[in-house]
Amino acid sequence: MLKKSLMIVALLMAVNTAASAQANLMELVRSDMRTQAQTIMTAAMQLSNDDAEKVWPVYREYELERSKWGDQRLAFIKSYAEQFESMTDEAAKQLVDQWFKLHENRLKLWKNYYKKFEKEISSSVAARFIQVENQLNMILDIQIAQELPLIFKPEM
Repeated sequence: MLKKSLMIVALLMAVNTAASAQANLMELVRSDMRTQAQTIMTAAMQLSNDDAEKVWPVYREYELERSKWGDQRLAFIKSYAEQFESMTDEAAKQLVDQWFKLHENRLKLWKNYYKKFEKEISSSVAARFIQVENQLNMILDIQIAQELPLIFKPEM
């Protein structure tokens, strides 16, 4: 199902459809991915009942923050798609700067929530959360990277 969701994301970027239709479909895809991520996280974390009571409220808070980061990522992808056909050196530089900032923000988010999880449970379980979250994100990053064309500078 995750692969199907990612294909929908790729199709959204490749097909010129109305912006509102893209936003609505993208939100459905993101909702599906969040559900799957929580299912995977639940299985991977293997929490005791006591730890689960402490962790899941923090995880829900994390999900809200991650969703905001997802909005930033979606805006970046849309910006890339809009500029792709007419890419200039300046636009490429700005996109790379945005990409760096986007990934810095994700790292800050992970560091922040690692500390929050560590306060509630052990360091090793908090580390497992980061490890699983990183693996899920790497899969998504690879899928998105496969679908995004490389930057080229059009001949003038």
